[in-house]
Amino acid sequence: MNFMGVMVGGTAVAYALVEILPPEVLTPPNGDPAIGMLAALFITSLLWNVGTWALGIPNSSSHALIGSLVRVSIASTLRQSRPLHEGVDWSQILKVLEALLVSPVLGFALAWLLFRLVRLLFKDQHLYEPPEGDTPPVWWMRAILIGTCTGVSFSHGSNDGQKSIGLIMLTVIGLAPFTFAINEDLAPGKVAGILPQFASATSLIAKDGSSKKAEGLNAATDAMVLMKGATRLSAVPHDKRVRLRADTNRVIAELKTVGENKAGNASKTEQATAKALQKDLTGLVNYVPWWVSDGIGAANLQIDSAV
Repeated sequence: MNFMGVMVGGTAVAYALVEILPPEVLTPPNGDPAIGMLAALFITSLLWNVGTWALGIPNSSSHALIGSLVRVSIASTLRQSRPLHEGVDWSQILKVLEALLVSPVLGFALAWLLFRLVRLLFKDQHLYEPPEGDTPPVWWMRAILIGTCTGVSFSHGSNDGQKSIGLIMLTVIGLAPFTFAINEDLAPGKVAGILPQFASATSLIAKDGSSKKAEGLNAATDAMVLMKGATRLSAVPHDKRVRLRADTNRVIAELKTVGENKAGNASKTEQATAKALQKDLTGLVNYVPWWVSDGIGAANLQIDSAV
C-alpha cells in the first residue's frame, strides 16, 4: 500500500516543498544550475540530522528539510534587498507548518476518542489486555488491525513518498534546468490555452500585483513570445525553457498575490480568476516524470515487502 500511495497520491505534497523556494532560486534566470542552493539545502539538513542522531535527540528529516528550505528562501530575499513579507512565501510555509503541527494533535485526539468509544461499546476486558502466549486476538479485531495498518501504509506512501519525489524534482530541476524546466508531456489542448491565460493574467497583475508586478508583467509578455506558435511544449527550444519556467513562476507568484488579495484591491471575482489561472499555469512547471514516480513507488514497494 506504500506503493499505491505513491502512485495515486498526486504531486501536492511534493510541490508543497518545492514551492517554498523563490522561483529564481531553483531556476536562476541565466540558466545556470542551482548548485549553491542544493549544496546549502542538503548539507545543512544532513548536518542537523547527523548531529541530533549523535546526541540522541529525536528529530524528523522532514522538519530539517523544511527548515533548510525556509533558510534558503530568507537568504535569497535578503540578498536581493527585498522585504521579507514579499520575497518569502510565508503563506506556503505556514500551510506546511500547520500540517506538521496539527497532524500529531489530530491523530492523538482521534485515537483517544476512538479508544473511548470502543471501551464504551465493547465491555469484554480481554480485548484491552495483551493476548496470552500465542493466542491470537478475535477475528474481527484482527480485521480492524489489518484495515488500519493498510490505511497507515497508504498514507505513508502518499505523504512521505511524495516528500522523496519533491527532493528528486528539486535536484533534477536544479542540476539540469534545460531538460526538466517545463512539462513536455502537457496535453496539446492545454498548451493551446496557455497564451490566453498569460494574457488574462496581465490585467490582474497590473491592477493588483505586488511591488514586483512590473517583473510579473514583463514575465507574462516574455512567456507569450516564447510560447508563440508552439503546439507542444517539446517544441520550445532547450535554451529558452529556463526562461519560460522562470517567467511562468514569476507570473504564478503575482497571481498568488492577487488571489490572496495582499494588495487589498482585488474583488472576489478577480481573486477567483487569479486562483484559477494560477492552477492552470502551474501544470506547465509542476510535474513529475514517470521514472521518478515509478522509482519512488518501487522503493516503497520494497518497504511493503520488508514490513
